[in-house]
Parts: sequence; structure tokens; C-alpha cells
Amino acid sequence: PTTVNLKSSYPATIKGKQDIEIRPQVSGFITKLNIDEGSMVKKGQVLFVIDPVQYESAARAAKAAVATAKANVSTQEIKNKRELNKKNIISDYDLEMAENTLASAKAQLASAEAQLISANQNLAYTRVTSPSDGVAGTIPYRVGSLVSASIAQPLTTVSEIGDMYVYFSMTEKEL
Repeated sequence: PTTVNLKSSYPATIKGKQDIEIRPQVSGFITKLNIDEGSMVKKGQVLFVIDPVQYESAARAAKAAVATAKANVSTQEIKNKRELNKKNIISDYDLEMAENTLASAKAQLASAEAQLISANQNLAYTRVTSPSDGVAGTIPYRVGSLVSASIAQPLTTVSEIGDMYVYFSMTEKEL
């Protein structure tokens, strides 16, 4: 009997415990790239900045719409009209119209507030952040690239490398 060292090589793919595709949630041009391929990233770190100008404008417009809707609601307050109705100065019909106008103004305020929340959320999405600690993969899009939520390739992939997995194939005979 003799001792024999067997040596086999296999092509393999190494992956992190979790590979997270980083995709934009809004459309626009990449204006800033804050990482390099293969760099370590921290959870919450800004990786990419998408041009925020149109989203800032939308947020300002939504804020103005909320202010306008609040002014409309305060204008439509009907306390005085109820007093006038009790004194028979205005009709029940006019009071109902005033109440309906107030309800409509309140609904417009709620709609404007929802649009403001959406506009602020879209503005926040212009700063693409890392969802976890890890290593950034390849970056196919650079400054000036137009990206959107429907792009085929992700902006990059963040791989958690605390544990690593190696994937390779063997033939049945080798097994």
C-alpha cells in the first residue's frame, strides 16, 4: 500500500450568504456614484444619487397644494352659517351646500397630503442606499446613465460575505 494525494480542480462560483440586487425605484440620470466595484458598503450608505431636480419640484408643488387645500378648508368652515341658519337668515339648502363644500375641501386636502407623501417618498428614492453591509459587485451604469425601475440589470449587487457559498459541478463518476 502507498499514500496517494488526489488533486482535483473545479470551476466554481463564489457567492455571499445573501446577494441583494440594488435597483432604482424612480427614473432619472445618475448624477453621483459613491462607491467603486468591490468596495465594502455599510447598511444605509448612499450608493447612487439619481437627479433629484424633478422630484424636488414635485415635492414643492405638492407642499403648495397642501397649503392651498388647508386654506380652502379654513375658508369653508361653516360655524357662522349654522348660526345664520338657526336665525333663519340662510336656508337649509344653503347650509347643506356649505357642508358639502366643506366636505369636498377636506377631501381635496386629504388628496393633497397623500400626493405630498408620495412626492417626498420619490424624492427620498433618488438616494439609492444599501440595504445591508457587504461588498458591492459590478457597476454597469455610470454617471450620466438613464435608469428606471424597469431596467434589465441592477445598478449593482451587494453581497453579504460573513458566510460564503461555493457552487461547483461534478460528474456522477467523480462523485
